[in-house]
Amino acid sequence: MANREISTGRKRNGHPQDWCVDESWVAWQLFKALGEFRQEREAGEAIWDPCAGSGRTLSTFVENGFTAFAGDIVDRRDPEQLDWSGVRFHLADFLDLKAAPAPCSIVFNPPYSYIEGIAERFVRHALTLSARRVCAVMPIKWQGSLGRYQLFVEDFPPQAILVSTQRPSMPPGDLIPALTAIGKAFKGGVVDYAWYIWDVQQPTPRDQTRVIWLPRLSRPDLLGPIEGLA
Repeated sequence: MANREISTGRKRNGHPQDWCVDESWVAWQLFKALGEFRQEREAGEAIWDPCAGSGRTLSTFVENGFTAFAGDIVDRRDPEQLDWSGVRFHLADFLDLKAAPAPCSIVFNPPYSYIEGIAERFVRHALTLSARRVCAVMPIKWQGSLGRYQLFVEDFPPQAILVSTQRPSMPPGDLIPALTAIGKAFKGGVVDYAWYIWDVQQPTPRDQTRVIWLPRLSRPDLLGPIEGLA
C-alpha cells in the first residue's frame, strides 16, 4: 500500500474530512517546550481539542492531570488512545461554536485542505474562543503562502513557530488498521510540520514571531521549557 500522508497535497491520498492521526510525541514535544503548560495549570485553565479525532493530541494533557475538553464533527474516540472517562466530548462543527466550554488554551490538529481555506478559518475562530493560547500543528508549507500574509503579518502574528526537525507520520485515520497490518502505520513521514503558537492575552507585534527548531527525539536532553514561551 502506498504512503498516504494527509497533507502531501494529493487529495486522493487523504481522508475526505482530513482526519489524520498524529504520533503521540508531537503533542509531547509541544508540552515540554511550553514548560508543561505551567501558565494554564497555575490559572486553573483547561486544554481543549476541538478536532480530537481518536484522542492522541489530548493524551499528553490528560496523563498530566489537566482538565480536558474534546470535540469533533464525527465521534472517532479511541479508548486505546485516551481514557475518555474524565473528558467532556461535544459532537459539533467547531466553526459553529460560539463559546469555549471553559477558560482554556486550544491545542489541535485542524483540517488542512478538504475545504479551501479551512485551516485558516479554524485558526481564526480558535483565536476568538481561547482564553490564553492557540497551538495548531500544521504542515510547514502552510505558512509559505500569500494567502496567509494577512493572518501572519497584519491580523494575528504568531508568537512562535516551533519547527519539528523530525518528521512525524500522520496517516489518514481510516487507513491505520490496514497500514498497521503491513507495518507502515507510523513510518516514513514525508511532510514537515510545525506548531504555530498564538498568545491570545498578549498579541505578538508585527515581525516579532520567533522561529525555533525542536530537537530530534533522540536528544530529549535538549528539549525543555523555551524562555519567553513557558
